[in-house]
Amino acid sequence: MSEQQAPTEVKIRYVKKKGGHAAAHGGAWKVAYADLVTAMMAFFLLMWLLSSANANTKAGIAGMFQDANFFNTDRGKEILSDHGKGILPGGRGMAPGPDGDGGTDANADTPGAAAEERKTMEATAESIEKAFQQDELLQAFQDQISMDFTDEGLRIQIQDKAAQVLFDSGSATLKSYTLSILKEIAKELGKLPNRVVIGGHTDSSQYANRAYTNWELSSDRANAARRVMESAAGGLRPGQVRRVTGYGDTIPLEGKDAKDPQNRRISIVVVSAATEAAETKHQKAQPRGKDPEKPKAKAAAGH
Repeated sequence: MSEQQAPTEVKIRYVKKKGGHAAAHGGAWKVAYADLVTAMMAFFLLMWLLSSANANTKAGIAGMFQDANFFNTDRGKEILSDHGKGILPGGRGMAPGPDGDGGTDANADTPGAAAEERKTMEATAESIEKAFQQDELLQAFQDQISMDFTDEGLRIQIQDKAAQVLFDSGSATLKSYTLSILKEIAKELGKLPNRVVIGGHTDSSQYANRAYTNWELSSDRANAARRVMESAAGGLRPGQVRRVTGYGDTIPLEGKDAKDPQNRRISIVVVSAATEAAETKHQKAQPRGKDPEKPKAKAAAGH
């Protein structure tokens, strides 16, 4: 009898696949989540822009959705001319400024653009006058505000009066009503795309202490005015102030004695686009070196 062969044992091994349902999708859920977050951010940004827009801008947006040719109509053209540079007040759109920072339009020195800019500045001056006429507190200071145009642009001057001074005597501490004056002006200037220059002026009365002169006082007062106008709700935008200067007593008012109290004032100039472009051009660095014409002159003399 042959030897009986032992039965072969078969073992079945089960391998459990890891990952399950999640493995089938990999990281696709992350992409979907990122899309959702991006969409929500865009939605809230849209809501914020619409809440900041005025009635005319909203009417233009609504009209465009109702009629694709809305901005070719008279009403559409009117809205576009007033608000076509952006949804937010004072918007400039994407047009770069003369210094490349998106400021005033580089082509604003053309006759048509300059006339339009002048018209906008005049409307701003009228709005400031109207605000001072309607506000009971500011009505008392109407005769201390003067506005005119210079070669630089619209100039607004707030002058001292013997009974109503803008600052505490000999300091840069503003009176409470001066704060109201500056904030009201800042609200209107903040709507413009133009930069502003703020200057401080004093009369010719000198300090007994020579360590602190009218130069320091006028500079400190101009800077105090800047801080108020930039911190005011709806006031000057960050970067809108181009320059802050203390003039001391070097520029008295025309026709006024150097010691007249009205020489103590704050001047605010809304700089025109042409002026800003010219200033930017003049401030560009020029290479140092000898005059290239001089060697030619010498060579000619040698002959």
